[in-house]
Amino acid sequence: MTAREKYEQNLRYFVSGAVTLFLVCTIFLTLTKVSASLFHLLWGLPVIAVGLLDVYFLTRSLLQQPKKIDVRWSSVLIGLGTTFGFSVAVMFLSSPNDGVFGFPMIRQFGMLLSLVPYPFAIWSLFCLGDCLTVVPEAHSVVAHGPYKFSRHPLYVCYMGWAAANVLMFPGWAMFLAAVSQNVCLHIRLRREEKLLLETFPEYRYYFERTGLLGKKKVKSAQGLSNEAAVSLAQR
Repeated sequence: MTAREKYEQNLRYFVSGAVTLFLVCTIFLTLTKVSASLFHLLWGLPVIAVGLLDVYFLTRSLLQQPKKIDVRWSSVLIGLGTTFGFSVAVMFLSSPNDGVFGFPMIRQFGMLLSLVPYPFAIWSLFCLGDCLTVVPEAHSVVAHGPYKFSRHPLYVCYMGWAAANVLMFPGWAMFLAAVSQNVCLHIRLRREEKLLLETFPEYRYYFERTGLLGKKKVKSAQGLSNEAAVSLAQR
């Protein structure tokens, strides 16, 4: 193992270990709050369910060696930001806020919106499997399940939860957490796509035909070999 490979491996262990410890603490803290109200319950269930799955798949991903990894510290900080975004809001969330935007109908809509991402987030995590990481890593091209219809279904779910949580718990803490998480998600997905485009020829075929949400219409598969197209179709 070269010095660079050793550095990359140690960085992966450090970042994933820090995130795992934080997620475990967040899960326990969330458990103390879910009984406060129905809004807290609907807010807390995805935090707990997704947190447990994150810990499981992050641990498994450490056993795999990525083909390429983005080791820039800005990418590390962005990865941590997308992970910690709403977990940090847990620290400040105590009771529903009936402020200016706390109209009952808006909060009820937020409650309904919070339910939509549940099955898609869990489905996405199981499809992503060992490819789940904190910093951008190139393991393989995942194009099955919900990834047939979105390049980043898990991120779309997080964005949906961001909007739902702001509606259910109107206040500056939740609003700032939602904005910061969505900004970090946008930067992170661009860096992940760049890494995958550089590593896997078949990813361009997938990238050109799949949007953030929905399929794209394209005329031809320029620049992609038949072998790469077949490889992607079989995933």
